[in-house]
Amino acid sequence: MDVVKKEIDRLTESGIWIPVKSSVLAAPIVVVPKSTKAIRICGDFKLSVNSELEVEHYPIPRIEEIFHKLGKGQAFTKIDLADPYLQIELDDESKIFMVVNTPFGLYQYQRFPFGVASAPSIFQQFMDQLVSDIAGCVAYLDDIIVTGANESEHLNNLDSLLRRLEENGLRCRVQKCKFFQREVEYLGHVLSANGLRPSETRVQAIKALPQPRNLQELKAFIGKVNYYGKFINNLASLCAPFLPLRKKHAVFK
Repeated sequence: MDVVKKEIDRLTESGIWIPVKSSVLAAPIVVVPKSTKAIRICGDFKLSVNSELEVEHYPIPRIEEIFHKLGKGQAFTKIDLADPYLQIELDDESKIFMVVNTPFGLYQYQRFPFGVASAPSIFQQFMDQLVSDIAGCVAYLDDIIVTGANESEHLNNLDSLLRRLEENGLRCRVQKCKFFQREVEYLGHVLSANGLRPSETRVQAIKALPQPRNLQELKAFIGKVNYYGKFINNLASLCAPFLPLRKKHAVFK
């Protein structure tokens, strides 16, 4: 419990949360361990505000469109934003619904929390407005990548991006950024001047999956394979034996 209180104190001191005495809605908290032995505290908003929201529908970029824009790149820079959602300030009307219930009382988010149903659409729209006019730069949610046809163009595009982030008060996690890489892993693919290929880590993870035991697991498996469908010849034929198992009363052995 001490580590939870310590994280609550950090969120409060940084202005992300403020204590409140009452609220019309309050979500329970979810404590998520990090690899660094620290924790992340999130609100379980599906138990509070999500059911009341009119969810905004804004298109998430298609993978093909992203890689087409990056296709002439010779080297690539990936920018990692520090707590990206929490860098966006909420308006006063929204804040009153962004409250969490902790063992130490109620706290209200002052910044955009992860876990709100409309968060991905709103965040993607924000990022598109931020980077859409910067050449050789794309953002898939908080995954930002920038490139150029040569080193000079790459540097100019990167400078434009970093200035734009600074103008909007957005902070980067420098130790996790990767600058001028000959190849980078991005959205489950490895991108280089030679083109695109599947991430070997992701491919091995798919190969290591256990045999599907029910329809839900089968659909999940097929979805992961289809993600790399453009690299697989005759994929439809290879998946044909699965078709009988997609019927309502199919028996898995």
